[in-house]
Amino acid sequence: MDARRFLAMDTATEACSVAVSTSDGVLEELVVAAHGHSQLLLPMIQRVLDRAGMTLADIEAIACGVGPGGFTGVRIGVSTAQALAMARGLPVYPVSSLQALAATVPQPQVLAALDARRGEVYAGVFCQDAQGIPQLQGTEKVCAPDVVDWPSAGQWWGLGTGWQVYHAHWQGTGVLGWRGDSFPRAEAVLRLAQTRCQTGDRGISPALLEPHYIRPSLPEAQQK
Repeated sequence: MDARRFLAMDTATEACSVAVSTSDGVLEELVVAAHGHSQLLLPMIQRVLDRAGMTLADIEAIACGVGPGGFTGVRIGVSTAQALAMARGLPVYPVSSLQALAATVPQPQVLAALDARRGEVYAGVFCQDAQGIPQLQGTEKVCAPDVVDWPSAGQWWGLGTGWQVYHAHWQGTGVLGWRGDSFPRAEAVLRLAQTRCQTGDRGISPALLEPHYIRPSLPEAQQK
């Protein structure tokens, strides 16, 4: 498979983003909006393909951020990736949205945290491997900020909306710094999927693609 022809998306947070890879690099579009991903995503895909001078017929694989994140946003991304992949008979690469968040910065050690609402955060600890890919240490969790088990030693960088909301709970963790206005991005989802493809990962059938919620889905009114 030509790893240059990926379409990627992530809709797990307020950031709705789409990216496509070509022989000249990666093109990405990102919109930050609290709602409306279902109306934004398909037109964004078409615009990015148009900018690349490509159509869906040129795409050889689809990568999708599968969460954790907002239930509605994650479902939109997963269902769109499934529909497009099924229509074209393409493999799909599910990518953790927390890993994609960690991959947006060159920092070797990242404490990724996304605001999960309801007084909780989605949290994951990531360290870069020899290829510069952030690899999860332990498991991804959803919990109250006071019980996040961040490492007590090392040089870490805090990243994500969870830090914006709950950084006061994590004073004294020894982080070098933090940035709270960062989101998972389709460009990072694409790079992570490409790396897996280049090492022999053939992806999965779109029928097997599932959201990675971590916690059980709630009625829509309770997800706000």
